[in-house]
Amino acid sequence: MLGYALLVGGILFAAGIATYVFAPIVGPNPIFGVRIGYAYASRETWDKTNRFGGALMALVGTGILILGLLMQTMNFAARDGITIMTVIMLVTLGAALVWMYLYARNLAQATPIARELVSVRFHWYYLAPVLATFALLVASMLVIYPTLPADRVPSHFNFYDQADGWQTRNEFLLTFLGMAFLFVALNAFIVLVATREPLIAFSRWGSGWRLDPEKGLVFVGVVFAIVNLIFIALLWNIGWFTAQGALAFSFSVILWMLIPLIGFIIALFFVLGRREP
Repeated sequence: MLGYALLVGGILFAAGIATYVFAPIVGPNPIFGVRIGYAYASRETWDKTNRFGGALMALVGTGILILGLLMQTMNFAARDGITIMTVIMLVTLGAALVWMYLYARNLAQATPIARELVSVRFHWYYLAPVLATFALLVASMLVIYPTLPADRVPSHFNFYDQADGWQTRNEFLLTFLGMAFLFVALNAFIVLVATREPLIAFSRWGSGWRLDPEKGLVFVGVVFAIVNLIFIALLWNIGWFTAQGALAFSFSVILWMLIPLIGFIIALFFVLGRREP
């Protein structure tokens, strides 16, 4: 349980500090930083939003670390502690995202580009990628569910691919379902808001490239769909572990796969984007 808190809290803390320090230096881009569409309204908005968002993320990570230490001191069962921390992490990250959204929106509404963009007309293909991958995740869960032990499913692995955290079957699957549904809801929210405030789907790369709201919604949908595909790969790998006693592939493979996936996302940006006049 403490290892889970150190890992999750440490990742959030490190990501927050990196965002606070480096995102303003790197400048607007679709890969690194707080990429809420409003943040791209101006360079000043980008810098302020990323400093605020980075500090907020580091604060959430610190809270998870402290919570893990308290639970360890109070002798919480590892399974219960991991479940509680996961729920609290999802809730606090959701609240932090809403706060970042409102903060960036308030800054962006005063910029010239906020008056330039027109509302986006709704199309189902904006949501098709994330809905299709979410349906595939649910189908995978239905297939894997009978093969998982009811009371002891590995929910965390150490750096040596050894299971060191456990949940019940229902808790484990609900965690995956909740994380994936969060991206579906977020995608739907962005599409809905874009029909009134298109700046939420706007994006930039530096000052030379821009992604207009219509193409921005396509871009966001594909990125969220990729996240769901990663969830599916993790789910099948753990299902294989419970059935065969060994992982189908090391979790380090997922980390290495991030390199071509990031390359694909970058390429997609330039395919959909256009140069500024």
